[in-house]
Amino acid sequence: MQRDKLKTLAVVAQKGGTGKTTLALNLAALAASDGLRVALVDCDPQRSAASWWETREGDDITLIERPASDLPMIQEAARADGFDLLIVDTRPSVEAETMQAIRSATVAVIPTRPGILDLRAVAATAQLVTASGTSGVIVLNQCPPPRSENEPTLTAEARAVANTLGLPVAPPVVSMRAALSYCLNDGRSAFEYEPGGKADQETRALWRYLKKAYLNG
Repeated sequence: MQRDKLKTLAVVAQKGGTGKTTLALNLAALAASDGLRVALVDCDPQRSAASWWETREGDDITLIERPASDLPMIQEAARADGFDLLIVDTRPSVEAETMQAIRSATVAVIPTRPGILDLRAVAATAQLVTASGTSGVIVLNQCPPPRSENEPTLTAEARAVANTLGLPVAPPVVSMRAALSYCLNDGRSAFEYEPGGKADQETRALWRYLKKAYLNG
């Protein structure tokens, strides 16, 4: 990643329950482990990301709690302070805030579960990203864990539907793993909770893909 140019990765979803915050936290921790200077921007009044950060040991990630409307100002300050990456966690349902995060982003990451109701909901978010001109990518999240080299049927069917929504679909999939829940209890990420485990492998594969494809990394 170019160290002289701030990048912004916004995790957006207009439907709740997609695992958006968990994904944002793991991406922030992985980016920091790569040596990037990372700020986690919590735009959600529920403060889920901030609560995770408050229980985290160390100071590898900076927390910023501000509404999405302040993102341009946050970016200006972060650029002046020498940050490499902002990872923005947004709240669902508020279209104006989602749109602000999308417009401010280098890339908008849209997580979705593989169910049909989730995929229908993600179509609206994908349309916002397409209309904005911002790069965007759909991430299949909370999927059934694979039992072989092939994707589970539900995941494969979800990928086929997601591929019709006008945005790329990330090749790496994040499955529903216990480690992704347990690691949040004390401010850790999956790779810190269970190094080398399946959740570590999947989130790390996703981070590597996003970094290479969208963050000049």
